[in-house]
Amino acid sequence: MDEKKTKKRRVNVFGRILAFLGVTVLCLALTVLGLVWVFEKGPSPTLTGVFCNSVRETSILRWMSRIFLTEEELEPYILKSTENLETQQVNTSLIHIAPPEERREKAGEDEAALELIDIAYGTCKGKLLIVKDPSRVILGVSGNFGEDPGLQLTDMVAKYNGVAGINAGGFVDNNGLSNGSTPLGLVVHEGNILFGDAYTRYNVVGLDGEGKLLVGTMSGQEALDSGMKWGVSFVTHDGIASSLIINGEVQTQNLGVGVNPRTAIGQRADGALLLLVLDGRSSKTLGATVENVVDIMLQYGALNAGNLDGGSSSVMVYDGEIINNCASVTGPRSIPTGFIVLGEEESHG
Repeated sequence: MDEKKTKKRRVNVFGRILAFLGVTVLCLALTVLGLVWVFEKGPSPTLTGVFCNSVRETSILRWMSRIFLTEEELEPYILKSTENLETQQVNTSLIHIAPPEERREKAGEDEAALELIDIAYGTCKGKLLIVKDPSRVILGVSGNFGEDPGLQLTDMVAKYNGVAGINAGGFVDNNGLSNGSTPLGLVVHEGNILFGDAYTRYNVVGLDGEGKLLVGTMSGQEALDSGMKWGVSFVTHDGIASSLIINGEVQTQNLGVGVNPRTAIGQRADGALLLLVLDGRSSKTLGATVENVVDIMLQYGALNAGNLDGGSSSVMVYDGEIINNCASVTGPRSIPTGFIVLGEEESHG
C-alpha cells in the first residue's frame, strides 16, 4: 500500500513539474509573441522597419517578419534589391601604397604594422584591425567547396600561418544548419575563379595583386581583368549589395536599416586595410546598421569599403583567439572563406 502511495506521489510530482515547465514555456512564447506584435503592429513605423529588416537578414528568423504582417504590409519596410544595379569602378590610382622597404622602415620607426582598436560608436561595440601593409592580407579558403566542410576562422587562420583574420563571403546556410562548405557567388583565389563563373555578374569585395581593395558589381571575368587576386561575394537575403564606399562616395542605396553583427573591409588612401567586426545580439549591444559601419569606416579614413557576411558569422581572430563576442549560440560558425592577415615573414610585399 505504501509503495502504491509512493508511486502515486512521484507521478503527481512529475506531473506538476511538467505542468510548471509547460506553463513557463507558454508564458515565454506569449511574451515573445507580444513583443513581436509591438514591433510589427505598434505605433512606431521606424521600429517596425528596424525589426523586420533585422530578422530578415538572418537565416533562421526571417519568418518572424511575417507573424503579424502580410507581404503587402511588409512591402513599405523592405528595401528593394540593389544587387543588379551598376556601380562605378574603383579608381585604384587614388590609393598610394608605399614600396615595401618604405613601409617596413616607417612601421619600425613610429608605428605598429598592425593596430587593434576597440570600437565604441554609439551603441555599437566591436574591433577594428588596421593592417598598414595590404600585401599581408590574402583570402583563405576552407578546402574543396561543396565537399569539405567549412573551417572555423581560428583553424583557417592557422592553416595559412596567419596572425589575424575576419570572416569573408556569404555561404549556403539552410536555416542556420549549414556546415559552411559552399560559398554563395564568386570566389577568386590567387587570381583564379575558384567558385562561380566568368560570365555571371556578382557583388564583389576583393584585393588586386598590389593589395588595393576592389568593390562593386562585376562579372567574374571583369574581376579578373581588374587584376583581382583575392575576392568574394556578398549580398543580404533581400538582395542589398555589398558596396559601401567607392572612391570616397557613400553608396546610399545599400544602407539597410537592420541591426545585426557586422563584418566589413575598407581601405585608406595610403593603402592601409581596415578590418572591422561589430558585435550584436547580446545584452551589451544589439548590433549595428550598415550606416553605422559606413560612419566608422569614414571616421578611420576609408576611401573604399565593402560589406561582408554578418550575423552569427561575424568574427575576428587575433593571435590565435577570437577577440569579439561571437553571436552564434552554438559557437563559432564553420565558413568557406576568410580574409587572413599573414605574418610579416609570410607576406610577399
